[in-house]
Amino acid sequence: MLTNKKTLLALSVASVFALSGCSSDDDKNKPDPIDPPVEVVVPPEAPIALGAVVNGNVVDAASTDVVASTIMFYENGAPSTNLVDLDGNKLTSLESDDGSFTFQLAEGSEATSVTAVVMADEYIQKTFTIDLSDLSEGDVQVELALVSENTEGVAKKNVDATVSGGSSADPITSGVADGKATAAVTVPANTTLLDAKGDPITGEKVTLKVTAADTSSSAGAAITPEGLNSEDAETVYTPVGVASVEMVDENGTKIKKFSQPITVSMAIPADKGFTTGDELTLVSQNEDTGVWTTETQKVEVKDLIADGSFYNASFMTDHLTFFSAVKGSSYCAAGIRVLFSGDEVPASGLFFRVASSDGAGTLFARGGTSTLNARYVSGVYDGATARVTVRDVEGNTWYDSVDEVSVCGDVNVSLSAPADVEYVSETLSLTAQCSNDSTATTAASGALVKYSLSGKSKKVARPGETAGTYTLDNLVSGQEYTVTVKYKDTLKSIGDKTYTITADGTDESQTEQLTCDTSTGVTGS
Repeated sequence: MLTNKKTLLALSVASVFALSGCSSDDDKNKPDPIDPPVEVVVPPEAPIALGAVVNGNVVDAASTDVVASTIMFYENGAPSTNLVDLDGNKLTSLESDDGSFTFQLAEGSEATSVTAVVMADEYIQKTFTIDLSDLSEGDVQVELALVSENTEGVAKKNVDATVSGGSSADPITSGVADGKATAAVTVPANTTLLDAKGDPITGEKVTLKVTAADTSSSAGAAITPEGLNSEDAETVYTPVGVASVEMVDENGTKIKKFSQPITVSMAIPADKGFTTGDELTLVSQNEDTGVWTTETQKVEVKDLIADGSFYNASFMTDHLTFFSAVKGSSYCAAGIRVLFSGDEVPASGLFFRVASSDGAGTLFARGGTSTLNARYVSGVYDGATARVTVRDVEGNTWYDSVDEVSVCGDVNVSLSAPADVEYVSETLSLTAQCSNDSTATTAASGALVKYSLSGKSKKVARPGETAGTYTLDNLVSGQEYTVTVKYKDTLKSIGDKTYTITADGTDESQTEQLTCDTSTGVTGS
């Protein structure tokens, strides 16, 4: 047995040495060397096209210049839950340095409108109703026009007062009078000033702000917040007297209520058809949420002033907000239909605007529109008239009725492109290039591209037929435009970029770099 084991072991050792080739210098049986891994730069996938957006601009009602503003969004008096920014984050408010804003509907949302409360320094705060029902057809362009405090027919005054323990030992009064833009407030002595929760304020100084407007001109309707009338209301209310009253302490706390009634007065123009002793319906709007309320108390029309231009009128209240005395009229049963003729509505669209003592509002006409069925949330009554103007985003006028015309039923508008303005269009091509391999590129689709003249509203450039291209429609030839681009999704790391172009009909291109991912592979056997 031992002999057999040794023999087997010897054979095994011998075979190992034979297989290992130790007795030979022949290397022909060695494996080929393996090449080291190779890094391959992988450009990101092109983002999908951006869905429909609401593109808004806050502008000066007179000049159409953009206005830096704060915008808060509400639905049924509560912060909106249906809006998102371009990154998908819930949007309830925003600060806009250039008056421009953009949002989309949250996934699954069926909201058809949203209330926007807009504030800006040296402008009258106003609430707007934004119609979202056309988003299914593409972008919705909105213009929110604010009235300057220095506008003719508008008057405003601020008065400071000292308080202690939430009240003043003396009456707090403030009033403003500029023709028929007249209003006043009196808070009785020893009245406790309360915040929105009903608690006494802690500040030691308050500012009482009173704003009035002449309702016999377009100023009164222009500052009246939207949403007073529902679309299906049989009676349409129009303002015949307005007064906005605010009070705030040095801590920024708003005084919303009082421990006892205060007196508010306003002017009712003589041409509104009322006389001494009449009682008018009083409505108010919560300027923080945009909700309108019909008050139980009435506005009493008192004496006609000496020059016969307006009546003094007053009422008692225990809270502060925007107040209006209103009259009711029959709803415009015929509806409002704008019929465009003459030059065609350009690709970038036009704004149709009405303004009078009967009401004020702006609607957007998409490119190529021939008929515009106007849905005025504020309502239009049977017999209402207004001056009608149509202009482009840059403020160029395409139509002006000059005089007031009927806005109940068909409104005929013959468009004429400005004779002194030449329009051109250009294509902007955007490319994302890998910084770690300049040959690896991606067409920059899915971006939000806006363009505007200095100080004017921004337009959204829609995607062209080729991925990464965007059409800049209706540029004013020879003018310099600012183009802003928000890169999205797989190209988000590029960030937001700003470019400057000259409108000359020549297509533009821009390449931006980003660090791309890499993958590893091997070559050889």
